[in-house]
Amino acid sequence: VLGRGQSAMEAGFRRILDRLPFAILELHPDNGSEFFNQHLIRFWKEKVQGVRLSRSRPYQKNDNRMVEQKNDTLVRQYLGHLRLDTPEQIAALNELYEQMWLYYNLFQPVLHLTEKEVVGDKVRRKWDEAQTPYERLVASGILSTEHQARLQQLYEQTNPLRLREEIYRNLAAVWERATASTTSAA
Repeated sequence: VLGRGQSAMEAGFRRILDRLPFAILELHPDNGSEFFNQHLIRFWKEKVQGVRLSRSRPYQKNDNRMVEQKNDTLVRQYLGHLRLDTPEQIAALNELYEQMWLYYNLFQPVLHLTEKEVVGDKVRRKWDEAQTPYERLVASGILSTEHQARLQQLYEQTNPLRLREEIYRNLAAVWERATASTTSAA
């Protein structure tokens, strides 16, 4: 979102709710004022019933380690520390995120840690079979038939190779816009 105003934040929250095929039970935001502010509290407490809000402790990255890991692998690895603050840059970034959402949730398998055992001075980890988030969601049985059919159709209609190529084209466009704005500002 561009800015921290109520309308921008609420539009971002609504985009999240529209995309998710299941109910949100708990929200665990970062403590930064860009994430945890009155707009967030008001929206999730008043407009989305039953959501529990919890907070991470200040300066404790492990409290939100899943988010921090994805920030690194899905944001920083692609974008670095670019400053994107024009409406055009944000629109391009949102389009890129939409494509990345499809690619990483439908086609990119992940491993989940099932067991961790300390043997002497070594840690032995066991992982489950690699599955995409989409496969795990379908296997969970929590989706309605409507949501499952919609996701299945999306999966079947999406070409992962073409989507990946489009992601890199749009990433190049985001970089181009960002570097153009920094050179014109200098």
